[in-house]
Amino acid sequence: MGREITNDVLEARLKCRFKAHLKMAGERGEPCDYELMLRETRQRIRDAASAKLLERYDGAEVPTRLPLEASLLERGSRLLLDASLEDEEMSFHFDALLCVEGESRLGGFHYVPVLFHEAEKLTLELRTFLAVHGLVLGTIQGREPAVGIIIHGRASETKKIKLGGVRDQARRLLRELREARRDPPPRLMLNGHCQTCEFRKRCHAEATAKDDLSLLRGMGEKEISKFAKRGILTVTQLSCTFRPPRRTRKPEQRKQYHSHALQALAVRARKVHVLGTPELPTASARIYLDVEGDPERGFCYLLGVVVRVGDAEERHSFWINSPDEETVLLGRLLDLAALHPDAWVYAYGGYEAGFLRRVGKVAGREEEVGRLLARTFNILSMVYLHIYFPVCSNSLKDIAGWLGSRWTEPDASGVLSVVWRRRWEENCSPALKEKLVEYNLEDCNALRRVTEFLYEVCPHPTGGVWPEPPAGLPVARVEEMDPVSSRPEWCRADFTVPDFEFVNERAYYDYQRNRVYVRSSKTIRRCHARQKGRKGKRDIPANRRVEITAGRCPFCGSEDLSRIRSGRLTRLAFDLRITRGGIGRWVTRFTSSYHCCAGCGKRFLPWEYLRLDPHCHSLKSWAMYQHVVRRTTLANVAEMIKEYFGLPVFSPDVRTFKLLLARYYAGTHERLLEKLVAGNLIHVDETEIHLKSGGKGYVWVFTNLEEVVFMYKPSREGTFLHDLLKNFRGVLVTDFYAACDSLECLQQKCLIHLIRDFNQDIQGNPWDEELKLLAGDFGSLLRAIVATIDQHGLKQRHLNTHKRDVDRFFKSLEGLVLRSEVAEGYRKRLLKCQSKLFTFLDHDGVPWNNNNAEHAVKQFAYYREIADGLLTEWGLNEYLELLSIYLTCKYKGVSFLKFLLSRETDIDRFCRSPGRKRPMPGVELQPEGYTSPRRRRKQDWEQQTQGGDKRVSQSTPRDDSTLA
Repeated sequence: MGREITNDVLEARLKCRFKAHLKMAGERGEPCDYELMLRETRQRIRDAASAKLLERYDGAEVPTRLPLEASLLERGSRLLLDASLEDEEMSFHFDALLCVEGESRLGGFHYVPVLFHEAEKLTLELRTFLAVHGLVLGTIQGREPAVGIIIHGRASETKKIKLGGVRDQARRLLRELREARRDPPPRLMLNGHCQTCEFRKRCHAEATAKDDLSLLRGMGEKEISKFAKRGILTVTQLSCTFRPPRRTRKPEQRKQYHSHALQALAVRARKVHVLGTPELPTASARIYLDVEGDPERGFCYLLGVVVRVGDAEERHSFWINSPDEETVLLGRLLDLAALHPDAWVYAYGGYEAGFLRRVGKVAGREEEVGRLLARTFNILSMVYLHIYFPVCSNSLKDIAGWLGSRWTEPDASGVLSVVWRRRWEENCSPALKEKLVEYNLEDCNALRRVTEFLYEVCPHPTGGVWPEPPAGLPVARVEEMDPVSSRPEWCRADFTVPDFEFVNERAYYDYQRNRVYVRSSKTIRRCHARQKGRKGKRDIPANRRVEITAGRCPFCGSEDLSRIRSGRLTRLAFDLRITRGGIGRWVTRFTSSYHCCAGCGKRFLPWEYLRLDPHCHSLKSWAMYQHVVRRTTLANVAEMIKEYFGLPVFSPDVRTFKLLLARYYAGTHERLLEKLVAGNLIHVDETEIHLKSGGKGYVWVFTNLEEVVFMYKPSREGTFLHDLLKNFRGVLVTDFYAACDSLECLQQKCLIHLIRDFNQDIQGNPWDEELKLLAGDFGSLLRAIVATIDQHGLKQRHLNTHKRDVDRFFKSLEGLVLRSEVAEGYRKRLLKCQSKLFTFLDHDGVPWNNNNAEHAVKQFAYYREIADGLLTEWGLNEYLELLSIYLTCKYKGVSFLKFLLSRETDIDRFCRSPGRKRPMPGVELQPEGYTSPRRRRKQDWEQQTQGGDKRVSQSTPRDDSTLA
């Protein structure tokens, strides 16, 4: 095959599959300075470790640079150096092999691998690398070694590593390498190792040409593979999957996560995207901090600070020569920060905060460090969650580079700074020190540029006002983007080809029927002509005519009035006459005249004429009966009125009916709630509803055996129950929702919920005999009680006989020891709710289940099937008020429609005399403080066009405020 598994291939596979493929294929890249430095360090460690081992085994035979064969190992040499294994698939090198006791194919001894490595810290990859050496060695000596030895770091530390924990990973790795010799090349995937890899330029160029997903830093291999299964392979494809959050009136406090799709969209659109409402601290002075260190060795050596107070700027660099001086570095920073006690410190990432905590603990200055950290702000945390720059990573170099920052060294990076520092430690070159100091201050300036940009695009801390985006830099708010409809079949398509747009516009049903089919079908032509005729104006005959006049001037109170008749001052009021024999249309024609006052000379129209309600109470009642009881949509109700009665009523009018009737019966709804709280029994339940704005809310129901009250709440939290039921002294029947447990009143938990939970868990655990036994005992107890209820009803004197059985059941639970986790959970649950499971035994008329509330909720659930996601919060509250009245009428055995037609607002009074009706007013007026939508639109149009009768609009007293 020509592909050998070598040490380089194995080490590359631990970091990147594609790099291992290139190494196995014999390709060579351009090593970076960091990799060259590591090679030099490894060679020095190899020489030092070899000398150390040779010194330890001085005088012994140490074979060196020999091929690894069984005959060589059988000699029993205590140490082997630079042994190599060559076969058809491997060309493997061992730094050293150490002989230890233990039976093997060789005899009473075997060898363990010794690895020389430059790493200062032992990682999982290094342990796996050593375990693979042990597996290869085991094939020769007939025994896999249990341990391995690593000599690593600049100090040549020796550590013994147990290989049992990583042996499975080593086997899987070796198997994958053997399969890779035959398999096609793996998929290119950039990762964190790329910045130090010799193939970085080649792979990055290929990924850029493919627009590969791995260009987005932060995406793991599993996440990329998951997108690949969905056919999303490029950054552009991923950007098309982003969906802006739904707009809600009350935004939910949900946890923010980084969106790779939004990052891809920012890259594709070349525009900064701001998600959510990021908050920056208010600071008159700002300190920009950047720390340089050697992460491998775990110490920091250079600290750069830029202090900005207004337009004045100070630049500081603090340098140390050895790790022992880190406390001095911290002291200089604390002294500088003390000079600016009101300044905020800005850092990019958590490296600086980690340095402060670590060194502050060593120096014993944790209190001072804590005060400094309290005014330290991590810019990266805000960028990661809220600000999406059009770059593929959130590194300071990429973001500040996009904003215009430049570095003196074109390839400057944190990795390269480690190389400079280690070179300086070798020769103490002033040029290298100056280069590091300059690079560190340039990082501080880059941080300053990014921070100032964030202050320009984020809302001001006081007032939350969004500023204008900086000139020349495109910025977009994600919340202002148009959300994509969740029902694409109802969306208007946005075609990229103009011809497609032309064809699509002429494919709509109405267009084709009115412009195409009408030319070829006589039936459609006649239908079209009839519909055109219906749209023309036609008079609706009136059943009654009424003239409205005023007897007194509304301005001066004078009764000396004259009238100017005008045939144009005519209005129609539509109503229904509902009798036992049927329903008929009733139209009243109202006329009026302009009135002129002799006292003040002003001209006006009667107030009753201006506030005339064009739709009367019976019509509204019939419409809401259809909507609430028959669950007919508002648009369909309007069509029914036009079809049945020939009245010009439209969907907005029916929506107004609901608003006005809800306002009319608001007092009825409040009295129902007061009666519930004053009673001795309340059932409570809730269910969710999705609003038109995209948010989710909850509908709560409170009911007894006669009254029902629905309420809407934006969340499921039950804190409002404390205020609502603070005066309730009866029994509250609920499910097992924890929010109700803190209420002070007596409670009865729904036993139906409990036995349903029992049944579900028994079906899921069919072999749990302890659970079945516990459920059987509880079922037997409950069956006897329910049998008594069936015979005698909910009477306390009959139910008291079961209290002794209930006490005996709970006493048996206290001493019961169960091994089943599910059964034990039920035992604890029963004991915890002991005082709330059988409350009904001590009261008359208290049910043992919550079916009354569930039945009421079900009535709303039927309506939710057609209205979920289409209601506003106001419209839902109006519907719930009417639904409460309907179900109360149903529970009391009276007609909801007759109650509405009676104009009565007290249901109990109506029940006492259902045939009684309030007298019908001669003129029905709109409520005070309400202006119909049509009149509001007309007033707005008059103000814009400055048309209409100015004398009337200026002199007529009226209230144009709308309902809140």
